[in-house]
Amino acid sequence: MSYLEFSRKWASSLAAAHQLDEEKQAELAYAIEVLAITFLDLVLTLIVGWILGVFRNTIACLITIAAFRHSAGGGHSESPWRCALVTMTVFPLLALAARYVSMWEPLYLNLISLISITVGFALILIYAPVDSPRSLIISPIRRQRLKHLALIIMGVISIVILGLGFTGWSWAPEIRMCLALSVLWVSFNLTPWGHRFWCLIDGLGFKQERRCAD
Repeated sequence: MSYLEFSRKWASSLAAAHQLDEEKQAELAYAIEVLAITFLDLVLTLIVGWILGVFRNTIACLITIAAFRHSAGGGHSESPWRCALVTMTVFPLLALAARYVSMWEPLYLNLISLISITVGFALILIYAPVDSPRSLIISPIRRQRLKHLALIIMGVISIVILGLGFTGWSWAPEIRMCLALSVLWVSFNLTPWGHRFWCLIDGLGFKQERRCAD
């Protein structure tokens, strides 16, 4: 359901122009609202990262997590507003954590990188792709293709993580940890614990929108 006035008006105008029924108009209004919230979420997340002094790191986290979204999938909120709020909170925090962790000894950075890569590959193999009630993956062929795509993306990111460990670029340790921590966040969202986390987030509203599975 769309709650923004402009999305309803825009959808109504488009529906009238293309002679769409009420059901299609409602779907269009929802799609417009999701796109608007996603754009606002992106801008506000970057602003928060900039305020915290981790703008570059926040971009690295956003790119890494976005790379997996349409291949690996994962848990998410039923409400685009709550999803946006979590994004605005978690991504800058990952960026801040990456800055702090990047100051540790190289041995620990290598260990975190290896753990991230191992966990990422393992959980993608086990769980990905994770669909949603709004976008079910019915075809076994498409499911297999999405898993392969997620593994390819994981492979590319792994090469970047490992490669950054051998470069003298001053920002390399922070960006490397951004990628590693983002992979761990993506991996967490693939698991049943990730789904339960989002289920609990949905339960923070004025009314329960979904029931957590036991």
